[in-house]
Amino acid sequence: MYIIVIALALIGGVSTLLVGLSQENKKANPNYERKTRTNITKLLIIYLVSLIAFIVIWMIFR
Repeated sequence: MYIIVIALALIGGVSTLLVGLSQENKKANPNYERKTRTNITKLLIIYLVSLIAFIVIWMIFR
């Protein structure tokens, strides 16, 4: 079960990168390009913090 949660977090992180760096976003909204790096960084930090929190909680209640 834990592997599923970790895999989903990793898939979410990779998906975030793919969507953030897609050419369609650049064409649809030129202003998005200016904020892409900041947006992706914030989202990846959220994913990493969530993953670390999950691992810590798992270790405590194991």
